[in-house]
Amino acid sequence: MKYSGFSWEEIERHTDLVIRVHGFMAQQVSGAERAWTYTVGITESWDHPELLCVDGPGETQANLIGVTADDIEEFGAVRPATLESHDIELVPVEERHLRYGLVASWEARYQRSAATGDFLRIVLGTSSP
Repeated sequence: MKYSGFSWEEIERHTDLVIRVHGFMAQQVSGAERAWTYTVGITESWDHPELLCVDGPGETQANLIGVTADDIEEFGAVRPATLESHDIELVPVEERHLRYGLVASWEARYQRSAATGDFLRIVLGTSSP
């Protein structure tokens, strides 16, 4: 079966390479009504929950994923100064919100359904874009 011109095996190899080089991959999904971005690989690389952002435009989501992942790689957690300077907070994502393919690439890689504790949601504050 082909996905956007690539076989599933090619997609898996690409994901694996990106995680080996960068520690994680950001997967952006554009739905009919909204976009969301989540990570694959942060837990396996740095023993930290994955990140999910459903607020704001796709570019903002990708930027916030990058900033928070940089902190996780360097410091093992997202620093309070980063949260404050970007006017964001991290909140646990409940299992019921992870159903229906929200994080399908993550579930495909790890061969299981995401559960509470696997992801933290990046929530934008009132001054965030």
